[in-house]
Amino acid sequence: MFSGLPQVPSTAFGDGTHPTTRACARAVDYLCRMRAPCSVLDVGTGTGILARIARRRGATFVVGTDIDPHALGVATRNAALDAHPIPIELSAAAPDAWGPRFDIVVANILEAPLLVLRPAILRALAPRGTLILSGFLPAQVPALRLAYGEMIESQLEGWSLLQSSERERVGSDI
Repeated sequence: MFSGLPQVPSTAFGDGTHPTTRACARAVDYLCRMRAPCSVLDVGTGTGILARIARRRGATFVVGTDIDPHALGVATRNAALDAHPIPIELSAAAPDAWGPRFDIVVANILEAPLLVLRPAILRALAPRGTLILSGFLPAQVPALRLAYGEMIESQLEGWSLLQSSERERVGSDI
């Protein structure tokens, strides 16, 4: 899946080899092809690989956010490697800075940031959007389900991915 996506050498997370990145990549690849055209937000973009897959699979508006300036620089350089007319907007802004406009929101980050970012992540998701969460172990799934609601779990090599389709947004903090 990643053979067509060259990357600049980097210490930023998300080179496509970790099981959580591979699981998210498969989900993003499938969903973008099924929903194209769509808009995708990659929270904690790292090297930008998930954003690049989304763009390659038909997303017409793609944003990658990260709090690490090094990661944003790497993601910018990686996105420039593709000869593609659709730009990837890369930013340190909060996930909800663009409003509730994303058909797919993917966040491949650790449990603690997923819990802290919950309100902003849910505010970024369009009505009927799909949320993909990964970057955690099966033992951490109950806390994330408590925070995000019931989601479908899949596992790859001992790591979990949670996915929710047509997300219903409830609660006063979103």
